[in-house]
Amino acid sequence: MRLFLNVLFRLEAVFASLAYVVVLGAMMAGIIAREFFGISFLYTNKIALFGAIFAGMVGLGLATASGNHIRPKFTDGWMPENWQSTLKRLGDVISGCVFCVAGYISALLVQSSYEVEFLVPVVDWPLWWFQLIMPYAFFSNALRHFAFAIMPSLKPEEEMME
Repeated sequence: MRLFLNVLFRLEAVFASLAYVVVLGAMMAGIIAREFFGISFLYTNKIALFGAIFAGMVGLGLATASGNHIRPKFTDGWMPENWQSTLKRLGDVISGCVFCVAGYISALLVQSSYEVEFLVPVVDWPLWWFQLIMPYAFFSNALRHFAFAIMPSLKPEEEMME
């Protein structure tokens, strides 16, 4: 399981990096074309937007996998210390369930967009293709949380920000 999660992390990191390269490339192409040559490339803003959305959705899993996600910490001392292990596992199960629900709802959204043939405004691209990142990201995160609940040794240490 550890190997699988490491490979998944690396693949998603590459994908997120490539998405940011697309964002940068689209934005730079649009700016250079406009400022230096007085022309405008169509769709560079939409390409950059979707690249940023893809990178952000994949980044959700990267943050969880590396222990950099945001969570409320004000409740950490409310329960006895000997309960912490059980509570962390329960928290991962609940988080996994929440991500499964979000994945299911987003999969229904993708299906609906496909059936209705929604298009991205202005560019007229099928919207469902871009929405596919949502169920993937949510189910990927659910898988991680369930793995952490089953094998707590897989869960990374949280990085404390001061």
